[in-house]
Amino acid sequence: MPESSRAIQFERSANDVYVSVLKSAKDTTAEQIKTAFEMSRFAEALLVNENVFEQVIKNFKQWQLSEQTPSSRYSERIATLEDARLYVIISDDHMTATLSCDAAQGGTPIERQDVLEALKGAGVVAGIKRKMVDKVINHAQNVEPGSHFDAIIARGVTAKNGHNAWFERLVDDARQRVLRPQAREDGTVDMRDLGEQVTVLEGDPLLRKHPPTKGRHGCTVKGDVIEAFDGEDTDMAPGEGARFDDNDPMTIIAARTGMPWFTHNSASVDDVLTLKTVDVSTGHVKFKGSVIVTGNVTEGMRVECTGDITVAGYVDSAHLFAGGSITVRKGCIGHISSEDEQRLQSDEAYIPHLSSKLHANDSIWCAYAQYAFLKCNQSLTIDRQLTHCHVVCHGEAFIGGQDNSARGKIIGGTFETCAHICAGQLGARAGTLTRFILSVPPPPISTLQALSQLYHQLRAITSRLRRVEKGITRCQSLANSEQQKSLKHSLVTGAKSELERLRSIQNDLKVMRASLKNHTTLRIMAAKEVFPGVQLEYDHKKLRIKEHRGGTLLLLKDHELRMDILR
Repeated sequence: MPESSRAIQFERSANDVYVSVLKSAKDTTAEQIKTAFEMSRFAEALLVNENVFEQVIKNFKQWQLSEQTPSSRYSERIATLEDARLYVIISDDHMTATLSCDAAQGGTPIERQDVLEALKGAGVVAGIKRKMVDKVINHAQNVEPGSHFDAIIARGVTAKNGHNAWFERLVDDARQRVLRPQAREDGTVDMRDLGEQVTVLEGDPLLRKHPPTKGRHGCTVKGDVIEAFDGEDTDMAPGEGARFDDNDPMTIIAARTGMPWFTHNSASVDDVLTLKTVDVSTGHVKFKGSVIVTGNVTEGMRVECTGDITVAGYVDSAHLFAGGSITVRKGCIGHISSEDEQRLQSDEAYIPHLSSKLHANDSIWCAYAQYAFLKCNQSLTIDRQLTHCHVVCHGEAFIGGQDNSARGKIIGGTFETCAHICAGQLGARAGTLTRFILSVPPPPISTLQALSQLYHQLRAITSRLRRVEKGITRCQSLANSEQQKSLKHSLVTGAKSELERLRSIQNDLKVMRASLKNHTTLRIMAAKEVFPGVQLEYDHKKLRIKEHRGGTLLLLKDHELRMDILR
């Protein structure tokens, strides 16, 4: 249809736009055609090229000179009407659907039905954002013609697994008290003040169980259900000295007065034995529970208990064995025999017998120790100094602080460990031999459990293969050849499947064994200085310090002993 009766007119044919110029309009310019186009209803159409209006004038003038027909108007295609285009892009995990849009250029704009049909065609049936459909339509009408934009139009629902049952401790664990030194008023920390003993009274709540929760299934934008797992339940069991609350089966309470301690799903209360001193008047102490000594443990005495041992005074050439932790607020003093001292002079690798012994299944905290044997499965904390001691520690050791703030000293003796050590000073100016015997840190429990599970699967498959082998032998005795053939085929198929599983597990074992050869880097940090005589030992390898050094980091890395400046 003609736009108007003016000299310049525009008309549509299918999806093309044509300009029509009156033959008598000899003075028409490209600018006039452009202005007229921009004012027409086809202004948003896609021009065939950037110089189309100049090209039209050029062709128009040539037509005026050569036109032989009686036509009164010159016509030429100048633009194309482009309808809006929609594409639906679905993510690889089918959790989002994105609407990719090209706005119309003079053609049909985006309509609601177009969007819904595009989603349907792509298989998107869930998680559609209805409000976003309206926003896309409105946005398409306001953007530049032909411009491109994307919009997330649908989102799947992520599956949410339920939480496993978990247990809330309602009081502190008395065995962990040693790990929390108390703060002074000036903001510093007193490593010798570990706070008051944690005790509970009969009836005090100890542990509360929070039951597992149900999982919530998810859904992809294509409507596929994503299954979720319910949380796993774990039974709660009161330990010795504890019981279930009569009014709340999800809570464990103390059945007696004492020191509380916990495992993952259980709470126990140790009886507490309090003594002023341990000497010849009390005799050796062996107690099921925890022991508090408000004074000293004197020479030759022995204290054994299943819980924690706390000594407010000194330990003097005595033996302490604790199923929990040991705390000695002042110091542990021992001595060495003259025979052992002479032997040390001739054999530097000799480990002498020391008169004081502290053996804790958990942690040890002590102000200082001299000529003492200290063994613990968890951390060791010494406030000031270790002198000529034999230490066997499976956890981290902190001598006078942590990291660069450590100021404690390790002088002489032997320190066996598979964990990090922080100290201020290693060795002494006199060149005293101070040995550190290092071993590779053990692999994580999860790795050992996975390895054990693989070996278990390997044994099970081997057992099944033996049964298959026996079955194949026995089927030879069947008189019916068809039954014999069918059974043998079934057994062989099963054997092939088991062999595939066997090869897969063997590959997993090979990879896991290779990973076990690696280990985390073991660090011994001397924050202030290291003196000659300090020696590291690992697997027949030795690294001996031959000069006085400042802050130093000694390392067991990739099964090699190394040394670096502490930065």
